[in-house]
This record gives sequence, structure tokens and C-alpha cells, in this order.
Amino acid sequence: MLWKILFGIASALSLSFIVKTVLLMDFHKTLWNHRPGKCHIVEGIDHGSEDMQTTKSGLTFITSGINGDFFAPSIQEYEKKNNVRGKIMLFNMEKPEEGVRELMVTGNQFHYQDFYPHGISVLEDKNKIFLFVVVHRAEEDTVEKFEFLEKTLELKHLKTYKGVSINLLNDVAATGPETFYTTNYGYYRSHLGHVVEQFAGLHFGNILYYDGQDFIKASEPTHMANGITLSKDGKMVYVISSTGKSVMMYKRDPNNQLTKVNTIELDTFPDNPTIDPVTGDILIGCHPIGFKTLRHMSDPLYPSASQVLLLHLDESGANVTGITELLSDDLELYSSSVATLYKKRMLVGTVFHKMMYCEVNTL
Repeated sequence: MLWKILFGIASALSLSFIVKTVLLMDFHKTLWNHRPGKCHIVEGIDHGSEDMQTTKSGLTFITSGINGDFFAPSIQEYEKKNNVRGKIMLFNMEKPEEGVRELMVTGNQFHYQDFYPHGISVLEDKNKIFLFVVVHRAEEDTVEKFEFLEKTLELKHLKTYKGVSINLLNDVAATGPETFYTTNYGYYRSHLGHVVEQFAGLHFGNILYYDGQDFIKASEPTHMANGITLSKDGKMVYVISSTGKSVMMYKRDPNNQLTKVNTIELDTFPDNPTIDPVTGDILIGCHPIGFKTLRHMSDPLYPSASQVLLLHLDESGANVTGITELLSDDLELYSSSVATLYKKRMLVGTVFHKMMYCEVNTL
């Protein structure tokens, strides 16, 4: 009798685990392809456009060539075989016909050899454009600061930020010339440790704030804090938990600590958020079919679906009043990680694949 009870409990637990896995990894989903208007792949990016941000004048800065020990060994082999290197690219939304170009970095203290950019934030201050970029290097993660030199189309390296509180960074959101938030994605830098941390649901990450002197913890422990951005008025901070399939909404306190006021659950794996410059709504590049994304993260040639969601906010910026799916695609674009809007035009970036430009006629 006891064995029957134990067998029943074990069977129930196994069935529960299987059902949860099927739902989490989206084995049950059917994808319907649609676009917001005319779209095309932008030539010149073949190995990722993982994060991007657009200025008020339409200049979009893009990180390409992401790598790091937390990725599968097959990714290291693929990028080595294809001579993939880290780059920061520029696309002008006002002149999309000009395409994309690489920005060269100047500065004696800058090292290209292990430059693998990830998250990016753009700060426009006193007629100057500054870039803050999360970089994965061989021994540590850093945030690098650049000034964009528009006349020569170069990036002048200004400063490297590092600290003992940094484990594995993902994204950054600038709040001033010398201050920013950044997401400690997790604790482990190795691929095995990273996978265990993700799927065990461990809360080993957090959000850090650099106050001009040092990094301080600004949030409670988080589970895989991914992309981060400020609200249009700078009073809220939006942070993505990819594995948690959610958007965490924080209010900025006067001392720059963060108080969570809401969590928005999504039926997709969100990645990086940006802000619609007109409405203040949140635009998110997403991975709608989890098991395909997981395969793509070890084999960049494996087709994986892309999705762009627009979260409409109320006046407080803390509540979602509706969601618009702007794009759903598994034909041309694999694993969208970010999107940005500018004057009814949209760019969509990917982790390891290409970049898409779209005209937006559905808003």
C-alpha cells in the first residue's frame, strides 16, 4: 500500500514537472507571422544586433558580436570559425537607405582583443552623445563609456567602470554623465553555472547603481535581471526577467534605491526594453518559442522565432493597459532581442542573427 502511495506521488510530481516544462518552453504554441508594414533585412549585420538605442535625432547605436563564457562552447566555436568580433554599429533612422556602418573606437586605454559588447544606453547631454556599454571580457565584465564624434563617425573611449559587486552584467541605463543602473544578470560566469542558475530559478542577480564613486546594490535579489531602461520621465525603471517571463517595474527613490511596484507577467521570453519616445510605452524584443530559442543559443544557424511587443502604460507608468504585438516572425529573423521606434519606423535586433527595418503602419 505504501509503495502504491509513493508511486502515485512520484507520478503526480513527474506529470506536474512535464506540464510545467511544456508550458514554460512553449511546446504548445503556434506562431502566426505578421509585420507592422513593409520590412526588410538590413545588409551589413550577420552576427547579432543584441541591443540598441535611438537618439532624439534618429541615430541608432547597436551592439554586435556578443560572446562570453556563459554561452555554450558551441557558440565559442561558431564565432571563432566565422571570425566574429565585437562591434558598435550606427544606423540613421532619418536616412535608412544609407544602411548600417561600424564605428571605430579611439583611445589609448581601450582594448579591442576581448571586446564583446552586450547592453547599451545612450545619454544626450549638452549637445553631446555619450554611450554606456556593457562589455564581457575574458576575466571580468565592465561598463565602458564613449563619446560619439559625429564629424568623424568615431567613438572616443572615455572611461572603464569596474567593481567588486559586478558578477555577470547584462544591460545598462544611464541616469547622468557619471551615473547609471546596470543589471547583474546572475552570479556564475561559466556556462554550466549559468544554466543551473537559470532553470533552478535562483535569485542570485540584482540591480546595481553607480553613483559616481562606486557600485551599490539598488534592488532586492532578482532572477536573471536582463534588459533595463528608464521611463520617459526618468521616475521609473523597467527591468526584464527573461526566464521569469516578466517585466519588473520599479519606482526610483530619492537615494536611487529601487522599490518594486508591479510585475507584469508575459507569455513569452522578453529580452531588452526600449521606450517609445512619443507615448512612453515599453517596446520589447521577445523570444516567443522557448525551446527553439534554447536550441538557437547553442546553434546560431537553427531557426528561432522573433516577436516585438508594445506594452501600453497608464499615466503612472506602473500599470499596463494593453499589449500590441507589432511583429511575429520565424521566416527571416531569428531570436529577436530588442526593438526601437522612431517616427513610425522600427529596427529589430537579434542575439546572433541579422537586423530588420520596418515601416510601422499599425499604430
